[in-house]
Amino acid sequence: MAITISGNGIVEANLADNAVTLAKMAGGTDGEILTYDASGNPVAVSVGTDGQVLTSTGAGSPPAFETAAGGKVLQVVSADYSTATNITGTTYTDTGLSLSITPSATTSKILVVISQQAVFGTGSANNIDGYLQLLRGSTSISDRQRSWRADGIVAQVGSTVSFTYLDSPSTTSATTYKTQARLTTGGDGRTLYLQNDGVSTITLMEIGA
Repeated sequence: MAITISGNGIVEANLADNAVTLAKMAGGTDGEILTYDASGNPVAVSVGTDGQVLTSTGAGSPPAFETAAGGKVLQVVSADYSTATNITGTTYTDTGLSLSITPSATTSKILVVISQQAVFGTGSANNIDGYLQLLRGSTSISDRQRSWRADGIVAQVGSTVSFTYLDSPSTTSATTYKTQARLTTGGDGRTLYLQNDGVSTITLMEIGA
């Protein structure tokens, strides 16, 4: 079949199926992807950066490389603490349960998971309350009001307080989380024994924004 080339060039009817090979296509930029715009014309999707994903931008718009949606767990660190710590006063005192994490981005959140073991010792005065708080560095970020309580009991009574807290530290520097405990009244034989024959744990999870 003869092919006639006019001023309009070669028309589709004069091309056999699969006649245009990759070698005959115009050169492009490494990493770009071919697609179509709202007018149906071929366009190249610009190269993304490492870790980005190809995302639909909706009808009438070519897809694009974008940062993946948040919510992924980026790292997890955990620690146990079993050394006994005695709380006898009304001032918040370190329990010994502490752990540091270095966020990879300022937009990340830190999910803190605490399991704090404690017991009121035999001979402690009754009607006693124990309080627990969570700190980021030296800043209190969660005060667990009346975490432990013994009403009218002078024998040994204990329990484990477990809770989670989602924090936004807004930093990429090493950040330490720890717990502190106190009593409502002290100095009269009341004692809260932390990690008494038990283990307290802290887990920190960085959640991508």
